[in-house]
Amino acid sequence: MPPVPSQENATSGTAANASGRLRRNSGRPKGADSAARREEILATAAQVFSEEGYRGTSMSSVARACGLSQTGLLHHFATKDVLLGAVMEWRDAQDMALLDGLDQGVPRAWAAVERLERLVRLNTRQPGMIRLFTTLAGEATAHDHPANSWLLEHHRLAEEMIRRAFREAEEDGRLSADAPVDSLVRCLVATMDGLQMQWLSDPDYDGAAMADDFGALIRTIRERWEA
Repeated sequence: MPPVPSQENATSGTAANASGRLRRNSGRPKGADSAARREEILATAAQVFSEEGYRGTSMSSVARACGLSQTGLLHHFATKDVLLGAVMEWRDAQDMALLDGLDQGVPRAWAAVERLERLVRLNTRQPGMIRLFTTLAGEATAHDHPANSWLLEHHRLAEEMIRRAFREAEEDGRLSADAPVDSLVRCLVATMDGLQMQWLSDPDYDGAAMADDFGALIRTIRERWEA
């Protein structure tokens, strides 16, 4: 997580003039300070949510962690629900950036399925992001939780990505006609989530073993249903 300034006005790119007021350094794009501050708030709020959960987190605790007054935080995010939604969108954007950086091109068919093992292996380098997901996903199974719709959409997108890879394998003539695609898709998503939870909770289960276990499942699926 990037370091967070201890004072609300301690953003980079500002300086005090003779009257003590802050002014923007010349050459800094308009809005850059606000965007950087928003990024810092999201990173800090993500850590707080991952440790306390949604219900255990207050806007005042996030404000303190950010070095802001509560009024200062509300200037950026009007409610806790709005902040949570922004944090989860930010988290998913981090995931997509990580996924996009795995390959020069866009893999297809079985190569796209196998890329998931590399994603799991890379995720072991960012336990805070995985803890954020597992903490909030556990809460968000309740239908009245503000992150429930995010969780459903998150799983829908993950499943669609894997389902598309199986469709491509079928188009290439490399998927058995009897492959239970819907079941395989759900099992891969569920296994990824479940293994990450075990990794976070069990100090004797290291990240390399987790990625190896997930890779073993992918290889088993491919050996059984590749045409």
